[in-house]
Amino acid sequence: MTNRITHPNADIRSTLTVRAAAGQLRIVPVWQALGPHAAHAKQGGIRCDVKRNVDELRVTFESVSVDDLTEIAERLNAQSWVVAASLKAGTT
Repeated sequence: MTNRITHPNADIRSTLTVRAAAGQLRIVPVWQALGPHAAHAKQGGIRCDVKRNVDELRVTFESVSVDDLTEIAERLNAQSWVVAASLKAGTT
């Protein structure tokens, strides 16, 4: 018999979006900023918005607290190369 532990945020999906000027998106520093939460990334993608001249990285997480992801977004926003880092939290 398997004993399953359910995390209180197990059904909550949150998406972190990081935007930088075209050609300036730095994937490795973003991944480093995620720290131990990087292992909980469930989906990701990169796109180039030619109209707005920005590159965008989106990472969707499950089972990561909104507070932790908010702190990560704030740290990323402090980076000079980041145009904006935002969090869409609490979708199921």
